[in-house]
Amino acid sequence: MKSQTPLLTLITIAAFNLSVSAQTFTFGNNTSAGQAQADFDDLESGSTISAGLTLTASASSGTFNSTAIGGFGINAMPPGDITNQFDNQSTDGAEFMTFSFNQNVDFVSIELTEFGDDEAFLTIAGITTIIGSNSFIFASGTTLAANTDATFGFHSGNGFELASLVVTVVPEPRTYALLSGCCALAAVMLRRR
Repeated sequence: MKSQTPLLTLITIAAFNLSVSAQTFTFGNNTSAGQAQADFDDLESGSTISAGLTLTASASSGTFNSTAIGGFGINAMPPGDITNQFDNQSTDGAEFMTFSFNQNVDFVSIELTEFGDDEAFLTIAGITTIIGSNSFIFASGTTLAANTDATFGFHSGNGFELASLVVTVVPEPRTYALLSGCCALAAVMLRRR
């Protein structure tokens, strides 16, 4: 029984390390991580940090604007711009934001409000995904490499607000190496019995 104690300890440490590495980051203002959007309010560009993951973003024109009731968008300069939406003003063009994370992330979902016959877009590594519904789940493996720019914004319609963007951190290879090593150690210990 004593020989199993170190084995169980190592497996527990590896499993904890894996679960910590798979953290979720929500960029939204109607969630517990809601402060993230407010961190960008009235800024042309900025960054926010949550659990070691840094999001850096810049607006295509004007400044970011968030509201307490669920909207986040770009407040462009021309009069008549809807201040908390991604929309298309004839003087400044379609509004979009460019952003990156300091670690590899997988996109999970995006929620949009004030979304009618609209389309949004997300471009990652030259591949553009058109988002045609207010609640969108990304295909597995939609990954953004660390410190690589992605672009999200207005594609067509009347405009919409970004309610939330959810990503998960891609575990580092060393996490899988630790877990594999623990499994190999367990196999050796069981074989020696």
